Amino acid sequence: MEKLLDKIIIAILKGKDHRPYVLQTINKRFTDTVFDLLKLIVEARNRNKKDSWWADEFLNNASIPKRELLWFGGLNNKTVANMANTTAREVCVDLGKKNVESINELIKELDHNNIPKIEIKIKYREKEVTLTERESLVLLNTISAMKLTLQGGAWSEVGKKVEKRLLFAIFEMMSLDNNSYILVPEKMKSKGLVGNREVDAVIFKDKNGKKLIKIELKLLGIGNPEIGDEALARGVELFLTDRMTPMMIEEGKKKGIRFIELRDSQALIKIYEYLNSEGIKVSKPSLENIEEQVKQITQKYNEEYEDTKIMKKAKELVGKK
Repeated sequence: MEKLLDKIIIAILKGKDHRPYVLQTINKRFTDTVFDLLKLIVEARNRNKKDSWWADEFLNNASIPKRELLWFGGLNNKTVANMANTTAREVCVDLGKKNVESINELIKELDHNNIPKIEIKIKYREKEVTLTERESLVLLNTISAMKLTLQGGAWSEVGKKVEKRLLFAIFEMMSLDNNSYILVPEKMKSKGLVGNREVDAVIFKDKNGKKLIKIELKLLGIGNPEIGDEALARGVELFLTDRMTPMMIEEGKKKGIRFIELRDSQALIKIYEYLNSEGIKVSKPSLENIEEQVKQITQKYNEEYEDTKIMKKAKELVGKK
């Protein structure tokens, strides 16, 4: 994961698209999980010869983790929560059974003369199973549900892991004094311990902490225009994002919010120029050998230290009041 994070940070600092690296992670997890599920299916089908084997082995089986139970029912946690306003296991089982049964009903209505017939054969070591058309469609539904879960989780996980490291790298490349900023820990935001849950970093313009530059970082791009509206509403001073519409950038200027698009190859220089114009003591970053710079900087990143630094800074500022 550490090497992947470095690759993503390097791509962003070069103004390139970082998403292919996230997709690599998703695809690796996807293939690993598919093989794990197929092994379970081969073992279950060889063990249970009943027509009800899918429900017996995967839906009514208390030893199956809830996440996998949802997949075998062709569902995910969010769908169940939206449908039933709860994700209790018994609800997941009930909805999973109904979803599988809906595939049975669907097959009865299909025009089998005009569509391909699907029968999936799985071989694992010396064992082999051939799924019926119904079972094959249920399996495809299972894999689809699993992919949605892994995909959403990976984007969120990578985003959370990258954002603080990326900001740390940017500040280090500009020689920003380590005591003049804090990186807001995710756990503090999730517990509501900071006024604005979306602020990712704060730079102090004076020693009393009365003048601040609040920074928000979002790796989502122009396909998520709502993030621009949210940034305008929150009123941060510096908003870093993958890409943003020209109209949103102009709206930000009117409200005193500086938008900088990280897809711009000169984004680092623009961040430097902005901070310099705000009276922050920074050095102009070098755009040469970014790969080597990032590798050296991320080795210095200490998440625990950065998390405790915010408390030390708070005590320091309280003592000056």
